[in-house]
Amino acid sequence: MGSALAVPIKRKLSRNWSTLWKYIRPGPSHFFMYTLGRFMPVRAAVVWAYSLRSRRAEIAPAASLLEKVDVDLAVRSLSEHGIFAGLRLQSEVLEELQRFSAASTCFGEEDAKFPFCLANRTDAERRYGRKLMVGRFDDVLQTCSEVQVLASDPTLLAIARGYLGIEPVLLGSRMWWSFAAGADAAQQVNMGQGFHYDIDGYRALAFFFYLSDVTSSTGPHISVRGSHVEKPLKSLLSLYKSRTDSEIEKWYGPERQITLCGSAGSGFAEDIFCFHKGTHPRSSDRLILQIRYGIHNYGAKED
Repeated sequence: MGSALAVPIKRKLSRNWSTLWKYIRPGPSHFFMYTLGRFMPVRAAVVWAYSLRSRRAEIAPAASLLEKVDVDLAVRSLSEHGIFAGLRLQSEVLEELQRFSAASTCFGEEDAKFPFCLANRTDAERRYGRKLMVGRFDDVLQTCSEVQVLASDPTLLAIARGYLGIEPVLLGSRMWWSFAAGADAAQQVNMGQGFHYDIDGYRALAFFFYLSDVTSSTGPHISVRGSHVEKPLKSLLSLYKSRTDSEIEKWYGPERQITLCGSAGSGFAEDIFCFHKGTHPRSSDRLILQIRYGIHNYGAKED
């Protein structure tokens, strides 16, 4: 009996250490941010301190790759709700990003061992002997010129600057496919398809753009309105950032869960300290782009 009990305890200790090490490894500043950056007074104080020494960058006039948006409204919505929907890429930009995704190699399950192009996905699954749930493109900030330009877009920077309260620092970008393949609950959580929040800094902001049509059955993003400033102490003190659907419903109720559907090219901004999740697509595949900004880049690997 004792040895039988020891196995799950060892597994739990190993999991706890693995999670903890992920936040210790980038260095002390990242660890302290990850530990203390959950608490609103600390977050506010650090942002204020950064704002004292932040210098506004001189930005050369440039045309936006987005359709016109009310920046002040976006900042107010983010401050109050943690979410702002209503962004849209210009059609030429969307087409370029879609062309890039069709022509470029992505990696199944975000693993370099499973490279494939979208057109050859079926052959790749046969070759690898597995159904692929995710196809992530590697380092799109370096490999995709449209993402590079979009990351310095004046509209995105204006929203980020207004919300962060200082000159935004680019943290990274991701583009990935979520495939409509059967996935159990554990697989969905591992793919970010369970409620969680992110700590990229004492304040951080992400922009998401759907590059395929997203309906209720094709993997919409869900955000819990207002949870960027309101979290139960239990969730803040836990080592883990993930929570079950039932916990989220108990804490916030279903009415505060915002499901974001939209046609290809539509986008939204989110304070990723909000509880959020991407849902698993059931009827067709979903392609999405994310660009993230913060007040400081701690150099941690994305999770």
